[in-house]
Amino acid sequence: MIFPGGFRTRSDRFRKFHRFPAAKLGVAMVVQIFSWIVLGLALLALGAFGVTSIKEREWRAVLVTTLFVVFGLGPFALVLVLNFPGRQALLMVMLLFAGLVLVALLVPFGKKTSLQVTGPIPRLDERDALFHRFYRLKPGTEDFEAYYDEHQDKLDFDNKLRALPGLAEPGSKTFEPVSSNYHASMDSQLEYLNRFLDEDLEPLGTPPENFSSQELTWRTRQFARFLGADLVGCTRLNQSHVYSHVGRGSGAFGSPIDLSHHTHALVIAVRMSSEMVRRAPGLPALTETSFRYLQLANMAMVLARYINRLGYSARAHVDGNYRVMCVPIAVDAGLGELGRLGLLVTRNYGPRVRLAVVTTDLPLLPDKPKNFGVQEFCGICAKCATNCPSGSVDKGKKRQHRGVEKWRTEMDSCYRTWRKLGSDCGVCVKVCPYSHPDTFMHKLVRFVISTNPMARRLMLLADDIFYGRRPMKRPPSPPWFS
Repeated sequence: MIFPGGFRTRSDRFRKFHRFPAAKLGVAMVVQIFSWIVLGLALLALGAFGVTSIKEREWRAVLVTTLFVVFGLGPFALVLVLNFPGRQALLMVMLLFAGLVLVALLVPFGKKTSLQVTGPIPRLDERDALFHRFYRLKPGTEDFEAYYDEHQDKLDFDNKLRALPGLAEPGSKTFEPVSSNYHASMDSQLEYLNRFLDEDLEPLGTPPENFSSQELTWRTRQFARFLGADLVGCTRLNQSHVYSHVGRGSGAFGSPIDLSHHTHALVIAVRMSSEMVRRAPGLPALTETSFRYLQLANMAMVLARYINRLGYSARAHVDGNYRVMCVPIAVDAGLGELGRLGLLVTRNYGPRVRLAVVTTDLPLLPDKPKNFGVQEFCGICAKCATNCPSGSVDKGKKRQHRGVEKWRTEMDSCYRTWRKLGSDCGVCVKVCPYSHPDTFMHKLVRFVISTNPMARRLMLLADDIFYGRRPMKRPPSPPWFS
């Protein structure tokens, strides 16, 4: 209040004196509170990641996490507890930086491209796939002579490989008199199952009445889950993904393959143990691969028989006896995307899966292909190519191949390295950032990777820092392998 003559009351002078300091005190308090919240969340996140790394026995990640806490969050904590000139401004800058990082990681922007089909996709002759023909052709047989008369350019290379010991066989780097039989026993059992794969493929009854395609699809998917499939997908069968001629498995070598009566495909996947894959290349990883393929063979054959009994034709396609290419069909069925390493990359397990397919005329409701940023991430990562022992994984940009724009893996040099190592290698699967265990922290990272280009680069940098650009060190084999 102002009296005549310009005099102010004592209360007016008091309010004027305290107005701005009170405002400053409020801002300082807000900054202080938010700073403690950010510090607490950062400690919680790094602590959770550190515990996860300890459980996974990723000691480099544990060390780097500790260093981040001490030298990253330590100075932040000191700024919070100490009082010095400019402290308020420094805290505001640090909060602004934390906010920008959060926005860069979580705000979705930018395009995620799908695999580009640029033209007709010709069917592939299975005999031209080294991984397939090599197991079927035996020197001295008519098939051997006929094939190499027509493909003389492949004979010298193939014979050099035949001179090398087989996987985990005597003379190979992985051979051990007892442990090698883990792989060999499962491999022989899978070969035994393959003998019955082409029996009773036709319907064993008539389709049930009053059951829609939606109901039958749901029941079939649930049954596959019950049998042990970690991922299940359905799609219309693209005949371009069917091999043109037999190169391995049952049937006459080189005989034409006709699956035109099968209109749909059911794809199942099982995840491989991250602990066993981390030991690649070696006998534990090879044993894990054999085990998963044996699991899939049992599942796929049961599912095919189940569909037969519903009154529809069905055939299982499993390791050693394929008539189709599993990876492109799995992409169509929405199980994942094709990665740089030439394998399916799934959202939760990365390429750390194995596949089987059941083709059928049961009108399964198709799933939609998924797009969660694999094409973009593989484009900047190339960790599989950097670590590939044979240099088989493409290090460059995508190229046109068989009507698809993709990275191409050199299969001949890849399989040659298999024989030299005595195992199915698996280094590309091991080092892929998507292959980390399916824990909460790694799920969070996979989500962040899918948001935007900046987040993908930051997460790749983090993976290189925490796990190394060349994480080739293998943990010791389990005691039952020694």
